[in-house]
Amino acid sequence: MMKIAIVENRSLVIVTGTFAANIAAKDIEHQFHALTHFPDRRANAELDELAHRLNEFAGYVTKLWERASVPNPEPEIEAFTRRHVELTRRYWAAEARCMNWFITGPARFPVARNEKRMKISDARRAHLAAHSASARKAVKRKAFPHGADDEPIRSGDPSALQRIMAKVEDLALSIDKMKAANSIIRRMEKDGADDAAMIAAIVARTGLSAEVAARGVVLADWQWKRGFDTAGNRAEIRRLQWRLKSLARMHERGTQSQEIETQAGAVEIKENADIARIQLIFPGKPDEATRRALKANGFRWSPSQGAWQRHLNEAGRWAAERVMKAISAEGAA
Repeated sequence: MMKIAIVENRSLVIVTGTFAANIAAKDIEHQFHALTHFPDRRANAELDELAHRLNEFAGYVTKLWERASVPNPEPEIEAFTRRHVELTRRYWAAEARCMNWFITGPARFPVARNEKRMKISDARRAHLAAHSASARKAVKRKAFPHGADDEPIRSGDPSALQRIMAKVEDLALSIDKMKAANSIIRRMEKDGADDAAMIAAIVARTGLSAEVAARGVVLADWQWKRGFDTAGNRAEIRRLQWRLKSLARMHERGTQSQEIETQAGAVEIKENADIARIQLIFPGKPDEATRRALKANGFRWSPSQGAWQRHLNEAGRWAAERVMKAISAEGAA
């Protein structure tokens, strides 16, 4: 794990890019005086947790950048660190306003006030976790803007057609290997061969791994017949072939747009083939009713595109029509 934060001698030292910080446990102990009999231990634990979160994120980004062959992950790590340290300090400040009656004593304890303060503290703690999760998603989108190799193929990926065709070829090859393995299993079953011999023969003649070969040879409790079922792969090939045709038609149509007059003004409906999105571009910010109609039909605001958009497909076109009818109906009313 990459280390940008180290706790030594009850002090947390953080260094990444142009950001550096030194947080001593004794400087934050007072924030936990009303919560625990051992504020020094709580301060040490908080510094350890903060260091762990920062180092974990730095390691995640470094590995992600290596996979994507992207240079210099330091700006992303520094931006996260600055914000996360700030959010952590806010959480500590909220904790400092909370009390535990075991520490302060039960007499005249401000129950309602303390509950409100604890809710604020809990919300800031939740914000810390949310910040880590959202930051991970954001850096992954930067490293792989069109999705990683182990993720579903996105229509907006410039190499989507090539990747889908390669996947179809892989599936077809897998089916051929499974059929060859099934033939070996049937023949060796007649000869009375054991499972180990069948697995060895499949590995040698088809190139399947021993683990995969075992799935077709060793019977599970619910199975009654050895062999590989190719129905799932065949169905996946048909689905990918249909998607290939759909993407090919979309690229043949290219980017198209039209303007429609509505009660919200002239709205441009744009089929953006480059990013595989259907976009609704308004002359200004739509009113609340229009925004509700857009969201109800799956459209989301994209600041980078300056448009309300969703995936470009038949469902997206129908959704755009529904929004236009809703806007026109409001205007007529």
